Amino acid sequence: MKGSIRMAAAAAAMALALAACDVEQAEEEGDAPNADAESSEAPEYDVDVPDVDVQMEEKTVTVPDVSVDMEEKTMTVPDVDVQMEERQMNVPDVDINPADEEAENPGEAEEPPPDGR
Repeated sequence: MKGSIRMAAAAAAMALALAACDVEQAEEEGDAPNADAESSEAPEYDVDVPDVDVQMEEKTVTVPDVSVDMEEKTMTVPDVDVQMEERQMNVPDVDINPADEEAENPGEAEEPPPDGR
């Protein structure tokens, strides 16, 4: 039972921390990213999050002593079935060839490999 209370307290503290986040858009607008990563800009955001320190300590509290009798009953319950629509996305095919560290002039254009890549 103590473990359940601790888990609930930790979950509540995390939920409070997430709810206390303050997110502000730093720029009014940004350009949608395109294939040229050097010229695209996404909007910047400043995120201020609270500093949360959660520690456990033992306290004595008054709680009710409850006895529960369990019995089996038949009832109607929801049966949820979620189906996601399959989506196709075109992504760029990128080949990255690292610079040859032993090249005489690193950084200069090199001949492409014979297979055209």
